[in-house]
Amino acid sequence: MVRPKVKFQVFPSSSRGIELLRALTTTIRGSVESVAEMIGSPSTRSERLRDLAGAEAEASDLVHAVMTHLRTSYVSPLPREDMYALSRFLHETMEHLRGTGELIMTVGSTPLSERSSEQLELISQLAELASDAVQRLNNLDDLEDHWLQMLQFSKRASRTHLVWGHEIANFSKASTIHRHQLVADQLMLTANTLRQFADHLGRVLVKES
Repeated sequence: MVRPKVKFQVFPSSSRGIELLRALTTTIRGSVESVAEMIGSPSTRSERLRDLAGAEAEASDLVHAVMTHLRTSYVSPLPREDMYALSRFLHETMEHLRGTGELIMTVGSTPLSERSSEQLELISQLAELASDAVQRLNNLDDLEDHWLQMLQFSKRASRTHLVWGHEIANFSKASTIHRHQLVADQLMLTANTLRQFADHLGRVLVKES
């Protein structure tokens, strides 16, 4: 895999790290759309899964670029360990989305619950808030509302997961229950990873205020 080259700059811009984090959120948002299409259009699942694999590779390159930038730049909107932690949570979110795609390939002909689309919409909202948040890292005063909204969407995702679990339990075949529960759990893991992003954002707000 070819890694992007990030040259050392004597007077680097602090916006570079923010641009890379925002690119990660853009990759996530595009991947949410790919997963949604896998749910709504089973005939395109193989193609969309390839898109998810490409997006995960792109996310890995972006995280590598973040690491290189942090190691070669004197300027950063936040302490380096915080920038790295935020990039790591975004990368893990992308990994979980690809995992969701892999699991959707196994569900067969039994349609996924409408709860799957609800979860994806909440994940999309979380990714949108994360994207807005990273653009405001130079001015932390504007971030508390983003942190709070991300927690609220995360709570809604937890409730949706519980309802979905009750629906899955009504299937008659144990194998169907297992496959659908795996998809539900993977989407919940995706939402929880974005909640970890929000939690770390909250720690940054407290520490840097």
